[in-house]
Amino acid sequence: MSINSISNNASNNPQLVNENLKGVGANTNNRQNAQNSTHPVATDTVNLTGTASQLRSLEQQLASQPIVDAQRVDSIKREIANGSYEINSQQVADKMIQIESAINKRLI
Repeated sequence: MSINSISNNASNNPQLVNENLKGVGANTNNRQNAQNSTHPVATDTVNLTGTASQLRSLEQQLASQPIVDAQRVDSIKREIANGSYEINSQQVADKMIQIESAINKRLI
């Protein structure tokens, strides 16, 4: 069946056209009535808990902090420059093992 024959059948049958158009006007009128009514319209709302508000506040505080502790970096630079900076090899080795263990736990 071709589209032309459907179109011709519909235009030749006014009752079919009227039945198909009944729903179109009703849907439009329902929407307009809902918009014009005095009943409150439902809206979406978001309520933050106290914990969520605290988290937001902490995030803002952290975002305002510098990523690098400039005083600590300057202190280490001075110690290196004057030869007084000491490296604790045992502490470095322990930290390396801790990091390696943490990586392995995540991979397994």
